[in-house]
Amino acid sequence: MVQQAIRIKTDPDPYEAFRLAQAYRVDNMIYVSGQTAINMQGEVIGVGDFDAQAAQTFENLQAVLSAGGSDLSKVIKVTIFLKDMGNFAKMVALREKYFTPPYPADTIVEITGLALPELEIEIEAMAFVEGEIIG
Repeated sequence: MVQQAIRIKTDPDPYEAFRLAQAYRVDNMIYVSGQTAINMQGEVIGVGDFDAQAAQTFENLQAVLSAGGSDLSKVIKVTIFLKDMGNFAKMVALREKYFTPPYPADTIVEITGLALPELEIEIEAMAFVEGEIIG
């Protein structure tokens, strides 16, 4: 059997101008590109406000997962890119707010910049479509 990767996107796709896929579904897994604080109209939300950017980023992550038939409760791995590791404690609280136990595997790295200078956070993820995470 030939493996297929099915493209997943929201409508509208705020990342279309960047020439990337929001996500792909392969079998029972969704692989989500880095989501940021860009709203569905392509505007950066919360310039200078980490909390607002984080909320928009998680909203975008949920929207892409929903478009692929999944949700945040089925995320098994995230990579979080922060421009300021001083927001690490906030990220711990955000993981508790947006994810459920058992929490996803997680890597957090501090970077010097993201695709746009106004962005402070980016999150990429892998999630199940069907099934449960056993803790």
